[in-house]
Amino acid sequence: MPGKPKERRCSECKAPVVEKPTVIEFGDQEIFLFHPVVCAKCLKSLCERFSTVCANCGGAIPPYSQVGVLKDEGGERQFVHMSTACQTVGSAFHGYWGRGKLHNFIQIEAC
Repeated sequence: MPGKPKERRCSECKAPVVEKPTVIEFGDQEIFLFHPVVCAKCLKSLCERFSTVCANCGGAIPPYSQVGVLKDEGGERQFVHMSTACQTVGSAFHGYWGRGKLHNFIQIEAC
């Protein structure tokens, strides 16, 4: 017999979160967030504040997403969605876009 489900609270505003993952529409994308636990209102706010622009399609890359990492001609980092439509063929660099900055940046093969 299953027990009572554990109550989840939004890590931002502490409101109860009934369903996991949190799902919202943002920038023509459907966003599914399993971790951290946040309510839909706070997830939308996080996306508005911390998304970055995809260098290939110009769309938003929301926080808590895997990203491809490219270098532009000046050596600055650019980010792309980790999808077949946006990921540059042969790109060996990727990371995790967090709250406005890159985390866990690695090179997965020698170029």
